[in-house]
Amino acid sequence: MSLLEILRSEVKPALGCTGPVAVAFAVAVAKDAVGGIPKKVRVLMDKDTYVKNCAVGIPGIDLRGIPIASALGAVAGVSEAGLEVLKKVKPADAERARALLPSVSVDIKWDFDGVGLYIETWVESDRGTGHALVAKKHDQVIFVELDGKLVRGAYPSGFREVTDETKDPIRSYGLEDLWDFAVKEPIDNLLFLREAVTLNMALAEQGLQEGIGENFGSGFSGIPSLGAIQKAKSMAASAADARMSGESLPAMSCATSGNVGITASVPLTVMAWELGADEDRMLRAIALSFLLTIQIKSYIGRYSAFCACAIASSIGIAGGMVLLLGGTAKQADGAIRNVVGSTLGVLCDGAKHGCALKLSVAAGAAIESAYLAMQGSAIRGGDGFVCATANETIRLMGRMAREGLGKADETMCRLIFEREQQVAARRS
Repeated sequence: MSLLEILRSEVKPALGCTGPVAVAFAVAVAKDAVGGIPKKVRVLMDKDTYVKNCAVGIPGIDLRGIPIASALGAVAGVSEAGLEVLKKVKPADAERARALLPSVSVDIKWDFDGVGLYIETWVESDRGTGHALVAKKHDQVIFVELDGKLVRGAYPSGFREVTDETKDPIRSYGLEDLWDFAVKEPIDNLLFLREAVTLNMALAEQGLQEGIGENFGSGFSGIPSLGAIQKAKSMAASAADARMSGESLPAMSCATSGNVGITASVPLTVMAWELGADEDRMLRAIALSFLLTIQIKSYIGRYSAFCACAIASSIGIAGGMVLLLGGTAKQADGAIRNVVGSTLGVLCDGAKHGCALKLSVAAGAAIESAYLAMQGSAIRGGDGFVCATANETIRLMGRMAREGLGKADETMCRLIFEREQQVAARRS
């Protein structure tokens, strides 16, 4: 698969946080398979998708959590719309979803040992039962059944098969390949990235409005010495403010994550405008950022113990920023090593309002890492976790995420799950 094909397949509009949206999508696929009026919904899913998406807003309704996302998918989900599955939700649909909520059951598949997304859904209606499995990517349907008979896709041989990312096409490329593509690809082929700028900056502007989330983005204006980097951090945070609050504006996602797409593009857009860079250079920088982000997520996992915004998108920004500044692939290599040396270890504890601050930290660290690399200051190989090249460092980081943090991630998910269960018990 060519880099342009990878870019087009992994950069898509998404309405709402892609965690609950993926659940709504999977339910909508099962619902559309059977038709009729939904009576019962059952969801069986991996721990990360459940636990790390219980505190985020959902477009079209003022409730949060996986059960209500499931109910919305059953009553109003448009499966053909993919990551924009909830785009047609109306107030009446929200009320229907509330009414269906007592008939929605959600279970965590704690024995699922893959590193990635797994959502299995059953929708029972007055016409029968639809059954679907969505795995690896938030909008990737593995199979669909109608009343126990396969009607689409194929049954996997095991859990790991459906989440295996070791053969992802992006892994066959190195930093030099991604760089050459970004600087040499005919610009007409990259003009579709204009939509990423339009959608994600619209979210950023929305998030600056008073009363959106915790208003972290607008809060940066109260910090002295507001400059270009601070503005880039502010706009990244404000876009997350809007998105985590459930505002009904789509984001341009990257590697099936809206926050990742925001982080990989908004800071570079702001810096391009602040530096007076032309649109061609800005789009090339964003293309490189997206490709690096897609590659990192392939190595650390779509759902990882590592925060993808803090490490994957941050690496993307750093590479893109060097391109924006007129640097070289060697300098981008140094910028990436700077990011890993400074932000490796930031954990993902789920989608929530606080993500706005993680996005801002990622943006600041990445831009500063790029400027340092442009001046010849880069972390050397053998310095802690950093290897001699960005390519080696990225591969080692992937092993750390998959081989070293599995138990830590499970512990974190269990602790958050137990806390939420305790909170729910106190409310009832």
